[in-house]
Amino acid sequence: ERAPFPRHKVCGDCLNPSVWPILESLGTASALLALDHAALHTVRFTSQNGREFEIPLPTGAERAVTRESFDAVMLQAALAAGVTLFSGSPLTAVQRQETGWSLATASASLTAKTLIAADGRNSTTCRLLGLARPVRPGQTGRVALQCHAPLDPSYQGTVALELLPHGYCGIAPVDATRMNLCLVSDAPQLASTKQEVHRRFQLPPDQPWHSLAPLDRPDLPPAPLPGFFLAGDAARVVEPFTGEGIYYALHSGQLAAGAAALYLTNAPAAASFYRQAHRQLYRHRLWVNRLARFAVTHRTFGSGLLALGRHCPALLRHLTTKIIPAQAPSSRP
Repeated sequence: ERAPFPRHKVCGDCLNPSVWPILESLGTASALLALDHAALHTVRFTSQNGREFEIPLPTGAERAVTRESFDAVMLQAALAAGVTLFSGSPLTAVQRQETGWSLATASASLTAKTLIAADGRNSTTCRLLGLARPVRPGQTGRVALQCHAPLDPSYQGTVALELLPHGYCGIAPVDATRMNLCLVSDAPQLASTKQEVHRRFQLPPDQPWHSLAPLDRPDLPPAPLPGFFLAGDAARVVEPFTGEGIYYALHSGQLAAGAAALYLTNAPAAASFYRQAHRQLYRHRLWVNRLARFAVTHRTFGSGLLALGRHCPALLRHLTTKIIPAQAPSSRP
């Protein structure tokens, strides 16, 4: 891990209901439900001209918890399972060898027969292997900003998606007193969009924000080299608008672990297994995420889609159920 825990990560803090079966299989669902969190009952859409409408969510399906708390539970589960953690030890070199991989960090030299890169959209592993180009100044495209602010009572129990002139804002309560504010904007208009959000929510001038760039990045093959598998955003970046990032990260991580286990048995089909499973993971849901990305990057289309949704609520209700199915966690504190 490049930085020690606890640490901040730009995240919408929402747990999609599809993630709960995975968390239950990992034995972490009960611990997560015992944390301070917010149950979300409604999704609210607001168009660029300020018109809004709401859609009820399945009971107990969508929840929000701070990423620091989520990471702490998952880290303890990993350590309990026997994982060796190299904390504050960024990867500095990785090379393919005849028998596997050699890696160097700031504090250790390691060898491995198989390797899973789960280090995010700006994957250091992929950059060191020449699979991804480093981001250059001026090439950031869209930028995401995120902070925790005092909870506005009007967002109690509600996850809100608000279109802005040059991006959008996502809001969700994370506990009884705080809400998550995520702001996505075209880089040239970031300062003005940030000022607009400060006025909208009456944030103090010194409100701390955390940034993430670039928000968009080309997909990479999920199994680009023998014995090497990419999980989560390292392979495919999804639009945060739909709040599915943790689900895709954990599910693809499980699939990558299965592929690595196959590879360690010298099974020749390990790479093809992972490619097919990875494709199947995204096949039936990614179209909604791509539609959301098109809607927020093409404002006229996005406003038109919301206007259509007001006149035909069943349309947006259908799209919402594709992202947030009626599936609540079975484990309860």
